[in-house]
Amino acid sequence: MNARIPSLAALIVLLLASASISYAQTESVGAQADARQAWIKKIFILLVSKKALPPGAAGQSGTAKVKFVIDRQGKLISRELVESAGSEILDTAALTLIERAEPFPEPPAEVRDDSFTFTVPIKFASRKQLPWAVGQWPAEWVDEQKKINSKIHGICRGC
Repeated sequence: MNARIPSLAALIVLLLASASISYAQTESVGAQADARQAWIKKIFILLVSKKALPPGAAGQSGTAKVKFVIDRQGKLISRELVESAGSEILDTAALTLIERAEPFPEPPAEVRDDSFTFTVPIKFASRKQLPWAVGQWPAEWVDEQKKINSKIHGICRGC
């Protein structure tokens, strides 16, 4: 009976050790996934900030899919149009967007690859031109702004 207790204790210690190792590995995998997601989010935010509708594309809309590859330093290696937006101007704008975004954020240390491939949809939406965008503001807005200006000048007197 006494010989069984040490072997039972050793078995319990072994089970606990393996459980804690697998828990630590699970935490590590979770942290790695979080770091990768945060990095991908930075790339997405960068792309959105560089997006612009080209002047010749007024009234056009569509979604172009672009595949691009970057290295560990965030340098653009290649880019290609995977799916057209239906307009050569929008397709060119999508490819130019990827170039303008360089350099991309560097990947976290937890991500081990040497290069990274992304395929992103880039949506261009035509915007309706507001009636006063050509220089004419709605009359009620003009009247309201005059009232506000007179109140401000009445309070401030020369500010």
